Amino acid sequence: MGAKMQESVLIAEDERSIRSLLRTFLESEGYDVREAGGGEETLAELDREVPDVLLLDLSMPPPQGMDVLKSIRQSSRPRKPAVVILTAYGSVKLAVEAMRLGALDFLEKPASPELLLSTLARIRNERRLTEDKSADNYEALLARARLALVDYDLPRAEGLLLRAAALGDKDPAFHNLMGMLTELREDFTGARKHYGRAIALNGKFAPAQQNMRRLYELREFGHSKEQGAL
Repeated sequence: MGAKMQESVLIAEDERSIRSLLRTFLESEGYDVREAGGGEETLAELDREVPDVLLLDLSMPPPQGMDVLKSIRQSSRPRKPAVVILTAYGSVKLAVEAMRLGALDFLEKPASPELLLSTLARIRNERRLTEDKSADNYEALLARARLALVDYDLPRAEGLLLRAAALGDKDPAFHNLMGMLTELREDFTGARKHYGRAIALNGKFAPAQQNMRRLYELREFGHSKEQGAL
């Protein structure tokens, strides 16, 4: 299943073999792909042309991925890439901090082709929905709620999710976002219930699996304010 329209992806990864595999696969799916092997090269590529999506490894030669992400956040460019973090660590703590700086998602390496494609497709769909100010359907509400959670705008996220609730009971994505909302309000029991509901509806729903695992990894159910996989 190829991309319906050619989108640009910049792969910022210091391991040549991983860059090559990702590039070959994404080009076969119709994406316009560029590469960068380190932080300086990544910033130079961003100055040359802003891609639709930046796949960003956190542990690159300096400036490292987190510094690149900070630079993007502080940039005055009118258009910025959607950033997906690549991390090889079992713990997601660094990826969580990256999401606080504006990354939309993260993938643990090696990411499966199916998960990579579904992540890119979701970002493309959410961009379309958020840019269409007239869209007010269920998908648009979830897309805007997700971005509100990234921005820690909890009242707005709650309002959007309440409007989507009538159609969300059987949707793992809805329960995952509700889990994030309740977790950010420090209701960790409620968050685990929503993540558990999402997993019960779809045992392969990766964001809820990552969030549930993160809660147990951090062992900070009464204190954590960290953001997870949306």
